[in-house]
Amino acid sequence: MLTQNPPRTSTNSRSAVKALLASFRDFCSELKVEDGSPFTLHDYQQTIVRDYFDGVTELIIIIPKKNGKTTLLAALALYHLLVTPNAECIMVAASREQAEIILRQCRMFIRQSPSLQRVMRVQMRSILSSLDEGRIRVLASDEDTADGTIPTLAIVDELHRHKTADLYGVLRDGLTPRNGQIITISTAGATFDSPLGRMRQKAHETPGLKREGTHNYLRTPTRAFHEWCLRPEDDTADMGVVKTANPAPWQTQDALRERYESEEETPWQFLRFACGIWTEGEEPWIDPPTWDALPEGKPEPGSNVWLGVDIGNIGEPSAIVIVGRQDGHFLAEARILTDPDLEAVEDEIRAIRKDYRVASCTFDPRMFPRSAEMLEKEGLLMLEFPQTAERMGKASATLWRLIERQELHYPHADKAFRAHVLAGVVKEDQRGWRLAKDPRTRRPVAALVALAMGVQSAADGAATNFWAL
Repeated sequence: MLTQNPPRTSTNSRSAVKALLASFRDFCSELKVEDGSPFTLHDYQQTIVRDYFDGVTELIIIIPKKNGKTTLLAALALYHLLVTPNAECIMVAASREQAEIILRQCRMFIRQSPSLQRVMRVQMRSILSSLDEGRIRVLASDEDTADGTIPTLAIVDELHRHKTADLYGVLRDGLTPRNGQIITISTAGATFDSPLGRMRQKAHETPGLKREGTHNYLRTPTRAFHEWCLRPEDDTADMGVVKTANPAPWQTQDALRERYESEEETPWQFLRFACGIWTEGEEPWIDPPTWDALPEGKPEPGSNVWLGVDIGNIGEPSAIVIVGRQDGHFLAEARILTDPDLEAVEDEIRAIRKDYRVASCTFDPRMFPRSAEMLEKEGLLMLEFPQTAERMGKASATLWRLIERQELHYPHADKAFRAHVLAGVVKEDQRGWRLAKDPRTRRPVAALVALAMGVQSAADGAATNFWAL
């Protein structure tokens, strides 16, 4: 039976901390995870929350993905709601959807616990205590929505994605009236020029930072900092080495190797999300030597091809990429138009149709609808490709897989095509990763986007029966 415990008091007494930690450990043992088994609080998780129970105002944790951070914070939020009178627990992230991930884990715990169901009520974006006025709620990432909030506990997820430190500052300033605490938990980021990056640098520059194995630890009177990470010079291809930065027992060498070899995770993501290594700067999705090492080639005139079309913004080039298939390999050729006029794009597509047997033309319906309607009336199969996170994520992964296997050929003399490809960066959020334009340089990537769309259409066999008609 889960029972209410005395509220937390800020103390450095070892016996008090030990008792509070034991109480939380017992609470966790009565929770059930997704498969119905008890939630076990592992040693590294106890190391993390010990500072919380010792009363630090700010607790910062940077740990690779899939090491149970969501489950741990969900359990801690529920415990806080249970033992803190009129608790005000706030969860925030760079997006509301990301913040709700922890809230969903809280709901899962409650669904599997009759004891919690008696003392907590679940609502759409909050969990209310039936014992008092306490609550857990999700806030949007806009700092204005948090202004005036007085939390007893604030949980900030994936701070490395936050553009500014404003939200963190608002929450931090609101802690004083109720002796509140703030916990930040995240994976390694892509740039030190971010709120989390600056916090990390400050911790690393503070005397007293200790490193034991792959665990960095700093404790000051008001702040605790934990970080599990490899060094950039470590062998990240050795899963035994990578395992040392992943303290969760389920992150075995086999599980890490599966991630390492996955087609859904780029090398830069593996460095950040599995090794804890900051990549610094927007993530290039491919390094020049990898692109330059691809085989030479392009579709033969008269062969069967698929087209990908990306229309540039005002003042930017548009691109059409021709993709053919031969002996299991993909051959790509780009037609980059510096004049983004739609009529010029239409005419170029018509010219391509004279030289190739075009199965289909894939396009973004936001940018090319009228032209697509005209070309379809001329007998060309036009396929809409909304550039959503899901669609672009799938196309990006397909393209990466072909490059990794050296199954993509292109004309090496085309330097403009190369420039568009190398200008792309990885954009990653809770919906996965995908190719995108670098927001800092704004270098054109139309040929890269068109290549991804064309390759995906060819891989899908979007017009399998076209030539049988």
